[in-house]
Amino acid sequence: MTRTPLPTALLLALAPAFAVAGDAGNAYRQVEGGDFRSSVRFEEATRVVRVASFSLMERPVSNRDFSGFLARQPQWRRDRIPAVFASPGYLSHWTGADAPGDGVDPDAPVTHVNWYAADAYCRARQARLPRFVEWEYAAAADATRRDARRDAAWRMRQVNDGTPHALDAAPDAPANAYGIHGLHGAHWEWSEDFASLLGDGDRRGQQDGDALRYCGATAMSFNDPGDYGVVKRFVLLSALQPAATLGNLGFRCARSTP
Repeated sequence: MTRTPLPTALLLALAPAFAVAGDAGNAYRQVEGGDFRSSVRFEEATRVVRVASFSLMERPVSNRDFSGFLARQPQWRRDRIPAVFASPGYLSHWTGADAPGDGVDPDAPVTHVNWYAADAYCRARQARLPRFVEWEYAAAADATRRDARRDAAWRMRQVNDGTPHALDAAPDAPANAYGIHGLHGAHWEWSEDFASLLGDGDRRGQQDGDALRYCGATAMSFNDPGDYGVVKRFVLLSALQPAATLGNLGFRCARSTP
């Protein structure tokens, strides 16, 4: 089952002719590319992929950031978003249509944002959502090592990714070796190519009486099923539709290196 996001031309029709060049208070960190043994088997015969250099936001997009975006592009407010891009949970935790309100931390990662809105936010900043392998590549780093995946204890702690007990959940958790915060945090994050993240063993749509069996079956398409942070994220994103929203799903933007 492949889910194809709406055409780029339709998304761009919602954007103004100009783009906002900066990301105030959220710097981009350079990630030098290289050969990478991904835990995901993107192609049956390929275990090592070449990741081009790119830059990634230091932190996820916050409620404050997204509120500023809505001020510039009000067509993405929950009370104005076109029905084709709408979803029932979109920004449902905010008090107002254009601002989070007193009950929501303005500096916390924005959640309840669907793929369409996340994609539009990044496009407005002359950026894009990161590809899954780019997130995986950057998230392989701990505070001192650019690839810490041989550290079994560090990897085991990633079983808490997406929860308040995650490795990087605390606001003061240290950045990784690239200077990036929260890749193993309390919030999942959209990827640009989430719609293509289907494993060879995916079982969705089969009437076998066990809707959760696809999780284990999909993991069989991994080079390393023990890479818990990657497996959990892959399973989550591969199950979503572009209009979906979750209370622990946010995003950050990336830029290709010229």
